[in-house]
Amino acid sequence: MKANTQLPATLDRKTSLDGIPVLNDHVSCENDKTGRLVITIRMERGRNFLARFQPPVLERHVRLDEIGGVVFKLIDSRRSAFEIIELFLAKYRLNRREATLSVVSFLKSLVERRIVSIVIR
Repeated sequence: MKANTQLPATLDRKTSLDGIPVLNDHVSCENDKTGRLVITIRMERGRNFLARFQPPVLERHVRLDEIGGVVFKLIDSRRSAFEIIELFLAKYRLNRREATLSVVSFLKSLVERRIVSIVIR
């Protein structure tokens, strides 16, 4: 009998918060002159006709505000989204709902920009 290794079509809240954000390989970060965190995303150019006119490696830069920088620095490939929310709560003393919504929406934007991937345990 073969075990079912596919993920369900939708994840419940607990499973998604147990997911671990992991930086993708093509991402690096450094502080700019003002101390804000700047994320650099390197991507190879596409293979279509118009891509021939682009440089071989494209770079995008995302400059984070202070709160985004704090959350980004908490991503260490070991902490779950829930643990990041708990640390964020301890630092900023928000109510749980605000902190959860803020951190989850920020992580979602990082996933959409291909900066992080979420590993489901």
